[in-house]
Amino acid sequence: MRTFLPGKRIFLFALTAASISFGSLAAEDKPAPVKHLLKVSIKGSVPEQGGSMSLLGPPVGASLREVCDSIRKAAGDEKVGALVLDLGSAGVGTAQAQALRRELIRFRKSGKKSFCHMATAATGSYLLASACSEVSLHPAGGLELTGPGAQFLHFHGLLKKVGVTFQELRMGRYKSALESYTRDEPSEPVLEEMHAILDDLYEDQVAALAENRGMKPLVVRGHIDQRMFSPAEAKKAGLVDHVEYEDEFLARVRGEGDKAMKIVDSTKKKEVKLEGLTGLLTIFNELFGSPKKKAGSKKDKLALIYALGAISTGAEGQSLFTLGGMTSETMVKAIRKAREDKTVKAIVLRVDSPGGSALASDFIWREIVLARKVKPVVVSMGNVAASGGYYIACPANWIVAESGTITGSIGVIGAITSMKGLYDQLGLKVTTITRGKRGGLIDGYGKISPEGRKLIMKEMQRIYDDFLGHVARGRKLPKKAVAAIAEGRVWTGKQAHKLGLVDELGGLDEALAKARQLSKTPAEAELLILPESSGGMFSFLPGLRAGALLEQAMLELPEDARQVLRSINWIGSALGRERVLAVMPWSFRIR
Repeated sequence: MRTFLPGKRIFLFALTAASISFGSLAAEDKPAPVKHLLKVSIKGSVPEQGGSMSLLGPPVGASLREVCDSIRKAAGDEKVGALVLDLGSAGVGTAQAQALRRELIRFRKSGKKSFCHMATAATGSYLLASACSEVSLHPAGGLELTGPGAQFLHFHGLLKKVGVTFQELRMGRYKSALESYTRDEPSEPVLEEMHAILDDLYEDQVAALAENRGMKPLVVRGHIDQRMFSPAEAKKAGLVDHVEYEDEFLARVRGEGDKAMKIVDSTKKKEVKLEGLTGLLTIFNELFGSPKKKAGSKKDKLALIYALGAISTGAEGQSLFTLGGMTSETMVKAIRKAREDKTVKAIVLRVDSPGGSALASDFIWREIVLARKVKPVVVSMGNVAASGGYYIACPANWIVAESGTITGSIGVIGAITSMKGLYDQLGLKVTTITRGKRGGLIDGYGKISPEGRKLIMKEMQRIYDDFLGHVARGRKLPKKAVAAIAEGRVWTGKQAHKLGLVDELGGLDEALAKARQLSKTPAEAELLILPESSGGMFSFLPGLRAGALLEQAMLELPEDARQVLRSINWIGSALGRERVLAVMPWSFRIR
């Protein structure tokens, strides 16, 4: 027995060793999987919400959250060998650019390489491109590096020529939304405010570029002062790594032979075939079919509610001229749905809005207050969350903003338009018959009497006081402290954070993480996206429900022309049923 057992042990050991050796050889013989090169395309503007089918043009591209998710997942995906950033004619807002840049930096820190090739580059696209491991520039291209700037467009002279005057009423010395129609140049408070904003954005830009390219801030400032760079100059300055044609770029980053990486586009949408009988049925169903309802999951989840565009009263789809705005009825329904759904453990409200109707803002504010009583509400601010946009955000448990978000503008304005000069030129006369002591406070031409102005200012003061009170209670600040930083003044997210108007600097991911923390919801919890599509006739047109049909057509126009049209549209809003508005200035553009 003693002789047999040791021999058996030796025999078993030999078998085990042979098995291990054989397994190792088999693993070595098995070829490693070929990794692919993930292409992330950002062309044009990046929508907050994903798009849908359209017969009038290509579908709206991947949303900001989808693009960020694709970059984040690629960092941990063993099948992804590297990332290629395709910027095309990217035109993203400051806050969106900061969110995208943050994901690109995280990807680079994962140890994987990222590449970007540009034909030409301006500051906005270069800020994203320079977050990649390597940047390439076309030999015939160039780089233009500028600091942030602001442009104001004033219509006062034009309106004066046609005989139209705006009688401006405001609460807050910085509340300047109507100055474009009442002045020929910005007022001193507006210039003070804008210089402070640009200083803040400039510091952010310099810091970001310095980190991206490993340069000292002083060197980056010198490059911005130089502004124009040929490809050779850009390479010499360390702003780009390669000067090469696109085919050379792709050949280099893909590799050669059996190890060449296949390019996979992460943001490419599935094609919808419209040919033949199947295509006809698809179109018919999209035109006249009922909205597709998904069975509600009984699992715990978060609600992600998008509050995008100008705020107005009424129901969804009442007007095509809202140009991508939100209505109080649609938002109230969405928030109430999330509040009443017991599987929704927390709400994240993504706000990208310059404000609008004070009354509509209050409707939405009230629904947020009610929701907060039963579950946590976290706000994520996009490019803009000002005036009415801040009004609806202030009652949340927690507010997250990017450092470059434009927010604040706590104040209200009113506008009465006088058409007397125009009517005189056209030979029109108005006869007005009224009843009641104050029936003639505003005459038939739109001219307001001194008593009428006093009454409207009293009403505006009440609304302004309510606004200050809402912010004070929501942010747990003394009302006097809020009043000192209100006056309609616009702040960057970084400035607002220092003032206590926001709690954290970050993007949508940080807001979702905070919502999970407050509600003790696991990271893998699903999201309920609201508002839901209304469905029905023409609902497939991207944003027809919110007026984005006209916005899509406007994308073909130069930016300055789009700005003019939006301002004219805003005049129509001021002339409508809403006399008091909580809206930030729409007449300036930060570039």
